[in-house]
Amino acid sequence: MNIFGTQRSALQRLRLTADRRLGAGNFFWHAWRVAADRDRPLLFHPDVTSDTWDEGELPGYSLNDIRVTVVRYAHWYRTHGVLPHTHVGVHTRNGLYGLLHHIAITGLGAVAVHCNPNMAPETAAEYFRRTRTTVLVGDADLLAATAGVRARPGSGGSWAKDLVTEDVRRIHQGAPRPSGPMPGFPYAHEGDDLVMISHSSGTTGRPKAPVFTHASFFDGKRERLWTFPSLRSDRMLTALPHSHSAGISYLSMALLLGIPTLVLDGADGASVARAVNRFRPTFVLGFPLTLAEIDVAQVTPYAAQSIHTWNGMGDASHERHIRPLTALGIRREGRRRVAGSRYVDGLGSSEMGMVLFRTVYTPATTEYGRLIGRPVKAVRDAAVLDEHGEPVPDGEAGLLGVRTPSVTPGYWDDPTLGRESLSNGYFLTGDVVRRDADGRWYHLDRTPDVIRTADGPVYSLPLEESVLLTTQALDAAVVAVSDPGSPGHALPAAVVLFRDDVARSPRCLLDQCNVALARKGLAPLAALIVAADRSQLPAGPTGKVLKRRLREVHADVLRREPGGAVAHDHAGAAGEEAAGAPLQAALPAAP
Repeated sequence: MNIFGTQRSALQRLRLTADRRLGAGNFFWHAWRVAADRDRPLLFHPDVTSDTWDEGELPGYSLNDIRVTVVRYAHWYRTHGVLPHTHVGVHTRNGLYGLLHHIAITGLGAVAVHCNPNMAPETAAEYFRRTRTTVLVGDADLLAATAGVRARPGSGGSWAKDLVTEDVRRIHQGAPRPSGPMPGFPYAHEGDDLVMISHSSGTTGRPKAPVFTHASFFDGKRERLWTFPSLRSDRMLTALPHSHSAGISYLSMALLLGIPTLVLDGADGASVARAVNRFRPTFVLGFPLTLAEIDVAQVTPYAAQSIHTWNGMGDASHERHIRPLTALGIRREGRRRVAGSRYVDGLGSSEMGMVLFRTVYTPATTEYGRLIGRPVKAVRDAAVLDEHGEPVPDGEAGLLGVRTPSVTPGYWDDPTLGRESLSNGYFLTGDVVRRDADGRWYHLDRTPDVIRTADGPVYSLPLEESVLLTTQALDAAVVAVSDPGSPGHALPAAVVLFRDDVARSPRCLLDQCNVALARKGLAPLAALIVAADRSQLPAGPTGKVLKRRLREVHADVLRREPGGAVAHDHAGAAGEEAAGAPLQAALPAAP
């Protein structure tokens, strides 16, 4: 627990902790009221597309800067008919502007509907339609790309002009400051007031629309006012998608605790390495794919020595991706400073509003194997369940069910889905896990990705862990492909992507992987495909590999003749037409 030497004093954090009115809808106003350093720059936002962004002083927004800007935005929204409970869409690549709009929208009692800027335009437009968004603010090109769908008969909506790339600058720099108070602003939220809709990753199909309330979305954050890294020396870099609930959640913690934070829009590893060198953060947040892509050779020793923690969240991370990062930096162990950083690995989901399981890795860690640790304090109960909602014995695989106040109250447009997600009073997260006799939990798979073989289920994530360690690939995915010898069943196949373009033999890689899998008592791979680039191991808008697309493209790989980028042992099962089919067709665009 952090008591002394923090950005916010113990008394200030005690005031925040004790205030039961504090929640997800009004966190900024509480942060502003408690702070004594309202003019100190807190949020920094570089233009990473510029060749000179790493020169000179980074522009920073203080609490007072944010307050003035947010009040102006709120006046603008009020003139455009935004009232309590209005659904306002936010569709921008600029994470800082997205947060400013979020604070203004929720300050009016309206609902912020966030959409990832990398989502396909058709999917994004449909998402705004089904969430009953009536005012939409975003980047000009994103608004234009979705305009056709939004203009269809019956779409409804009063679609606003671009406010992020042009009007925001005019309002912030040139518009006069509103005079006098605005009635009902900031809005007085009740616990179950809806404050945000932020879609799920969409890796298993159409992105879902979980809702977040004033009380539930803040649950779990109150205790983190005392445990989150917030010493006066701490600086945070967040490369999370800031349209995602996780991005909003951690930026709210930064403002509440007064942590200088770099809001990075580029979520690729190269951008993160560059930002680390420029900003010198003490801890870095990102989804697993972003952190996995960081080339540690590109982080300067001077910048690396500042880092004490990496935070991965959402899906749990693989050992192959954790070890290079923990080799960087310096951490404290009691009173000692020791070489190497921590990797805080958190398993969670959009519907949970926060990380549910947490474990910490260091250079000294010897046990990985998809270990996700233990439930966090906000989880009231967790269980491994069978298909009937009954707990299974320790050591057996089953469905992860949790009971926590942070869980979404439901899905905006699909109440049936919310009910189907409950089993015996537990919310099913969509994960397959096991718990050992010592109370440690292991992540085995997502339920749609389990490989149904003739000999029983095979879980893809332990296989991926072994494949990555064996091949030292940048990324890999193990997916189900059709079993030619057992109709209706599947076999596991791996798609691997390397950072460089060195030629490698898929046959040798397949043999090496199967030797390693056999040593661990895991099922062998039926095939291995070497991806030429990221388009052949595609990720969705939030950085999760789209396994359903891989299943579609490679479903019949065992019926094709091996060769080129593909190795398997099922040659001759295909006809001439299948044998001549392209093996490495580019996948369609992610939704």
